[in-house]
This record gives sequence, C-alpha cells and structure tokens, in this order.
Amino acid sequence: HNVKEALLYKNPQTQVSSLNGLGYFYPLSERVVNSLYMTTIKHFPFLWGKAYDRKKVVASLAPLRKFVNVLTFRKLESLIERNKPDCFVATQAFPCGLVADFKKRFGLATPLIGVATDYHPHRFWVHPCVDRYVVACSKAKEVLVRVGVEESKIQILGIPISVKFLTTYPRDQISEELGFVRDLNSVLLMGGGLGIGPIKQISQRLDKLKCDFQIIVICGKNKNLYQWFLREKKNFKKPLFVFEHIDFVYKIMDFVDIIITKGGGITISEALAKGLSIIVTSPIPGQEEKNVEYLLEKEAILRADTTFEIEEMVEKLLNDQKFMYSMKEKAKSISFIDSSLRIVDLVLELTS
Repeated sequence: HNVKEALLYKNPQTQVSSLNGLGYFYPLSERVVNSLYMTTIKHFPFLWGKAYDRKKVVASLAPLRKFVNVLTFRKLESLIERNKPDCFVATQAFPCGLVADFKKRFGLATPLIGVATDYHPHRFWVHPCVDRYVVACSKAKEVLVRVGVEESKIQILGIPISVKFLTTYPRDQISEELGFVRDLNSVLLMGGGLGIGPIKQISQRLDKLKCDFQIIVICGKNKNLYQWFLREKKNFKKPLFVFEHIDFVYKIMDFVDIIITKGGGITISEALAKGLSIIVTSPIPGQEEKNVEYLLEKEAILRADTTFEIEEMVEKLLNDQKFMYSMKEKAKSISFIDSSLRIVDLVLELTS
C-alpha cells in the first residue's frame, strides 16, 4: 500500500493493482495459514523461531512451494492478461516466488522487484528470476549475497513507509486536534497492527512512575484491548489517550518522545524516520528478533524483556534529556524517510 501510494504521489495517472497474494490466489487457505501463524506466535513462539530461515526447512519445503506455484499459474496468467503490468513489486516472499517461477517457466521479461520489509531477508526470497531486491541496510544486502544473490541486483533503499511521514506536523496542531497535553512528555504504546504484546501490563506499570508524562496507546485491530482501555481509563492517574486502528500514526509520532513497541519492520522504520526514542519489547522469534539484533548493533533502539526494564528505561530517558536526544539522533541517522519514493524511482527506472 505504501509503494502504491508513492507511485500515485509521483504520477496520479499510474494504474496500480494492489493485492494480497495468498488471499487472492488461496482465500480459504489464507484463513488457515493466518490462524496457524497467530496461534504459533502467541502460544509457541519458540517453534517459529526454530523454523525461521533454517536452510533445511527452506530446502525441504522447496518441492511443495514449486508444486503450489505451478497450480497457481493459470490464475496468475489470467491476472497478468487483464492488467498487462510493466512491473511486479512483491513485498512478501510467497507472491515474489510465485511470479519468479512463472517468469522462469514462460520466459516472461516483465521486471520483478522483491521488497524485504524486515532488516534480515530470509531464504524464501531467493530466486534467480527476481530482477532487483530492495533491502533496508547493508547487513541485509550481505545476507542475500551470502545465499547466492548477485550483488548488482540488490539496492539499499529502506523499508517502504507512507509518504505521509515526509510531512512534519507542529505540536500545537496535533495537541489541539487530538487533545494531547501540549507541554507534557509522551510515551506511545503499540503492538503492531494486531495489538499484540503485554500492553495492558506495561501501561499499568508506567502509570505508577513518579515522573510526569502522558500515555498514548494504539490498539490496532485488537478490539478487546481497546475496550479494556476504555473501561480502565478512569483508573489511570496519568493522562491516557487510546486509539483503535488509525491512519494518522505519522501525526502521533511527530508528537511523542518515546515509543514502546514490538520489533516489526514497518513500525520500527516509521519510528526511526520520525526520530523517536525506541524501546522494543516482546519481539517475535524469527524476523522480529533479527530486526532487534541489527538495530541494537546500531545502538538505535533499546530492548526490554520485562515490564520492570521498561519502567527503568522510560524513567532514564525522561530524566536524562541528553540520553534521549542521542537515541533520537541515532534513530534518524539510519532511517529512510523517503524509502517508498526511492522504490518508485527504481520501478520507473526498470520500466522506462
């Protein structure tokens, strides 16, 4: 969606078809896959971590993936005939592999760009018929080179975030629009689009801290979490602001000082672009753990594995403005605020 938005931002006349690969080709299977994934990361995250990007796992699943892709070719061919695309952009490995296999089987010359949305691309991305890879950092490029991707095919352009992040909104405007306390420090709690993680417990522990600040919570699509906050809001001593799934997180990130979140590639990239002090907690083993490892190496985030550690970090950041400023500067220094526009430039280059 962010790449599509950027394409239309550059040229409103561009015709862009955006679809969820798994949901489009296998709508019933998608529900099963999503359910299994959610159950695994909630209750058995160590299993996901053990299977993630393992060479043996990827190799054992390769015949099944090729078989499934061949079964999908007719539906993909129909989609291509209807849209006659000048370029494919895949932000997930399944559709990337599907199109790559199709290109190989039928000699299709239409360029395919694989856009990795985490800081560590896994082996399922790798295919000789992918024309370009977009990655977030030099370490991600090294990972792909090690597994056989030609270095010339890889470009470091960042993880695609919305072009709305290019605009900076003044604190006065945001506080007036959303009701925040203008001159009070702010801590933002997020659990990704699905509102996963110990957000209730963190918010309650933060409310007991002596330093003054306001708490802003984005619950995403987690309706139960949102309803809980609405019920409990009266019991919080600190100013508390709660939102469901919203499309103006870029405004809130312009206002807040600290974000406490999971290790998802998109959310982290947005927070880096806005120069926030970032505390990551409860990263999912696998892709999010890899994101956290890289960002800790760059000293661009803090990691807290317990609510007690989160309390300590928030208190330190709020009481040490120099430390908070240094965290914000490190975040900005490795960010790509115009990542989606850079990817669009690549699309236009390959289709010119």
